[in-house]
Amino acid sequence: MPNRIEQKAISVAKRYLRNRGYAVEDVTRNREHRGYDLVATKGDEFLKIEVKGCTRPWAIPDPYVTEFDEERRLVADFLYVVYFIGKRDPKLCTIPRDAISPEFVTPKAGWRISARFKKESALKPFIKYP
Repeated sequence: MPNRIEQKAISVAKRYLRNRGYAVEDVTRNREHRGYDLVATKGDEFLKIEVKGCTRPWAIPDPYVTEFDEERRLVADFLYVVYFIGKRDPKLCTIPRDAISPEFVTPKAGWRISARFKKESALKPFIKYP
C-alpha cells in the first residue's frame, strides 16, 4: 500500500521543480535509481532528489538504508522534506547533500517480516471476525 503522505510530498516536489523549469521523472519504483525518488533535469543540470513527507514540524522521517552510502552521505543531491501541518499549505524544505554532515546520520538496525510469510496461507489461520 503506497504511503499517502509520501505520494503527496512527491507531487509537491515535482510541482516545485517543474515551476522552476526542470523536467522531472519519478524513479521511485525503478531499481536502477536506488536511494532517491526523482530525477530533475534542466539543460546540462542533472539532480537526484530524495523526498520525504512529514506531519510533524521540523521532523525528518527515517531514511532507508539505500538512501545513504557507507560514509553516511546522502546518495541524492538533495533531500526534500515536505511538511503537512494541519490545514496549512505544505512547506518544502530543500536540503542539499553537503548540509547533512555524517555526524548527524546514525545507523539504525531493524527487522522485516519476509514476503514468504505475508500471504494468505500463512495469515488466514489468525484472522478473527469481531
